[in-house]
Parts: sequence; structure tokens; C-alpha cells
Amino acid sequence: MKVFLLSADDQPHDALLILEGAGYNCEVVGSAQQIPIHEGNGLIAVLCQSPEALLECHHPAMVPILFVNEALGVDDMLQALSNGAADCWSMTMSAEQITERGESLITRLQRTHQATQRAARDGEAAARLSTLEKELHDDQRAGQSIQLGMLPAQHKQMDRFCFSRWVQPSLMLSGDFIDYFPLQERYLACFLADVAGHGASSALLTVMLKNISWRLQQKFGMPEFESPGNMLSWINDTLIGQGIEKHVAMFLGIIDKETRTLHYSMAAQYPPALLRSADGASTVLLQEAKPLGLFPNMAYVSDEVDFPEGSTLFVFSDGAMDCLPAAGFEEKELALQMLVETLPEPAKLWSRLCESLKNLDDVSLLAVQHRGSA
Repeated sequence: MKVFLLSADDQPHDALLILEGAGYNCEVVGSAQQIPIHEGNGLIAVLCQSPEALLECHHPAMVPILFVNEALGVDDMLQALSNGAADCWSMTMSAEQITERGESLITRLQRTHQATQRAARDGEAAARLSTLEKELHDDQRAGQSIQLGMLPAQHKQMDRFCFSRWVQPSLMLSGDFIDYFPLQERYLACFLADVAGHGASSALLTVMLKNISWRLQQKFGMPEFESPGNMLSWINDTLIGQGIEKHVAMFLGIIDKETRTLHYSMAAQYPPALLRSADGASTVLLQEAKPLGLFPNMAYVSDEVDFPEGSTLFVFSDGAMDCLPAAGFEEKELALQMLVETLPEPAKLWSRLCESLKNLDDVSLLAVQHRGSA
């Protein structure tokens, strides 16, 4: 993939090495005006090293991307998105992560382009939209593309474990967020977060949650193991320090690959997570704790459970309860547990839930399968 790097420096060695290591053919230019744009050549990725430089990329063929040296801060990311960024990258990311982000960006831009073409052909529907409605729709569609691009790769195999995620927003943007990543050489981390409410205001907080994923890898990537409860306490203090006016429910799991153990902690997670064994029996993982972002200096409990080969971890957001036919909460919990025990394949279980989707709330599922082979 050919990309252009906007740089005031003559020789930005580090950036070029990282981009070339990620498989990109990169050319350095001093300004956006130096980029050759020809009709019919398609979209051009332009990497900008500051939010202000994004404003130079005003040509419709340009796809501006913020690409900075240090870990991305929330303020910089929000400013970049406001200045028209299609995505935000950091040199602290690995070559593999940058490659995945590029592939994800291409895929969602192609989908957006196809969706735009279909919308253009549907002239009757477009005519009914007022200018304000159309602008709002386009803004939310762009936000959705960025939000989907922040999700980790689907069915990602890490060592002997396969991580999968599904998110179905009630509106165009979702307040649910899922991420998973290696932590040190020995551990694998995963979490599902459910921001209170849904729509744009809740979706904006998922940008911070992605930033928190990167910071978790840096802060807790040291040889000494940190419990997931300690990590939740740190996330809670981080959210409170940002003055966020929404609370967050979260399940955070840390898998020890050597002992095949799942260490986990929860903050107001509902419904309870379920660990299905190879023989079909399921264990309810339940903790009572306050949500994140409300109370400072909170301590969160860590528990652990064996995670043997053939087992699968299922974590749902509370929107999944709206997809179940039972009346009361206890009946819904039992119905969900029955689904897990009778439909061990996560994709099939998700499909069954979506058959009764009511779009009353965001619905998401995190599944981790211990397959026993790398």
C-alpha cells in the first residue's frame, strides 16, 4: 500500500522504518500540495504528524491519518477526529498492529464507498432528507467507521486461544467496546466495557477506552504480574481524572498461558460471564462491584478459575438480556446459560441472539475459546 508521510524533517528515520516494517511503500513530502493526485487513481493515505497538519488534506481523494511518535492522548485523538482524521496511529504500536489498522481502514473505506454509491442511487430516499439530517447521518456514519476500526481483529488467534467479538449498536454508534491483546510474554488480556446509555455521547467514551487499552499494555507490561482488580482500580481513577460524566460496567480477564488460568475482575458487569467447559457444563462468574467512573479510590476484587482446553469464555453486555424471551431477570439469566450450554459455537450463539434483536440497547459478545493448539 502506497502512503505519503507529511514531515517537516528531511529524514524521519523511525517513522519510515516502522511503516516499511508494516508493509507500506512510504514517500515523505513536505506538504500536501506535493502529493500527486490524478483522477481515477483512487484514495491516497496521508500520514500527518500533528492534528493541525490534517487540515492540509482537504482534497476528497486524500485519507488523512494522525501518526505521532508518542502514545495517543484522548485530547489529541478527539482533535484529530474533529480535523477530519480517518484514523489515529502511534509509533508505539507494533508493525503488526499498524498493518491491521491499515487493512481495517481500507475495508471500512471500501464499505463506506459502496454504501455511498447505494445511497446515491436511492434518490427518492435522499430527497426526503433535509440538509441537516443528511449531515448528521454522514457524521455518524463516519464515526461508526472509525469506531468499528478501533475494534480488534475478529477471530484472532493468540497462542492456544481464539478471541472473537461482536457488537450491535442500538443506533449507529455504540457505547459497548471490546478489546484483547497480549500482555507481557505470559499473559493475554481481554475486556468488555458497557458505557451507560447509548448513541454519540456514549460512543465518544469508547475512544478513551481504546486509549486505555494502549496504556494498559504500557503500564502493566512489566514482568511483575498485576491482578485484574488492580487494573480496574487504575482504569476507574483514569476515568474519574478525565471528568467523565458517565459510568462504565466492565469485565476484565487476564489469561495465564502457562497455568491455563483465567484471572478476572468485574465492575457492575451484567449479565454474569459464563465459562463453558468441554463437556457442556457452564460456570457462572459473578462478582458484585460498583461501576467505573463514579467513585474514587475504589478497590476491585480479583478471582481466578481454571481455563482448560476445550473451554470457552462468554461475556455479554446487558443488551443481550433484551434478546431473550423470558420475563424476569433470573429467568433470562437461566435462558442465556442454556443457550451457552446448547450452542457452544460463539458465532451460532450470536446469530441466535440476533434473531430476537429489538435494538433497545447496544448488544455485544466477547468469546474466548481455548482450542489447545497455536
